[in-house]
Amino acid sequence: MRKIHALGALLMLTAWSGNLESANTFTAARFRIGSTAQAEVRWTPNPDRGSASSSMSGGRRGAPFAVCALDHSQPDPAITLLVPDGDLHITTEAQPTLSWFLESDSVVSMEFMLSSPAQPDPIYTKQIQAETGLVEVSLPASAELEPGVAYRWTVFVECDGGDYAIHASSRVERTDDADIVAVAAMPLSERADAYAAKGVWYDALNTLVSAYRQEGEMTTLLDIRDLLKQADAEVPLELSLATES
Repeated sequence: MRKIHALGALLMLTAWSGNLESANTFTAARFRIGSTAQAEVRWTPNPDRGSASSSMSGGRRGAPFAVCALDHSQPDPAITLLVPDGDLHITTEAQPTLSWFLESDSVVSMEFMLSSPAQPDPIYTKQIQAETGLVEVSLPASAELEPGVAYRWTVFVECDGGDYAIHASSRVERTDDADIVAVAAMPLSERADAYAAKGVWYDALNTLVSAYRQEGEMTTLLDIRDLLKQADAEVPLELSLATES
């Protein structure tokens, strides 16, 4: 049975945020996944990866962002890729989950596309229809990432009934570095911290999202929000997340 954390989670998050801002001692020793006291997740960009900005059309704010409104006066639809600014981020997964946040007053048609620099045609595409909230694509076995290859993933969004489209894109590279891959064997309470400290963005975010869905801990939700804030990708993600009960 699934329990959706929507308005209640948002109100609780607001209350917790106020408490955190006024209680420095609590911030210094937070209880998160597995009720383990430790410092909050801190994102450290990998110095070996390029820092060029990700590409997008139709608008810009921090993380890769695009909005349909030509005059920028209308907010919908808009997409924010859940990655930091910077063109390339890494994962240890052969089939990682790639995600973005959609803002729209109605159902929107989108296309996800994964491309390899070694092939002229996309290696994977997926048609998606969704409303406001978190949108995720987990790559299938047919689109398994090879280590050391910088793949580009792009999200296209139809605007004005398909008359034109916006897009936002970033790149993902799988690493087989033994030191980084070994993080997967760490306790869950330490895993997201370790991935973030080593610059493994996708695994850090996905670990936190999976943990929240399993356990529903408010402090994990706060960690997700803090991690996205560090990436300049602040979105109301808590409205989309669910926990198993």
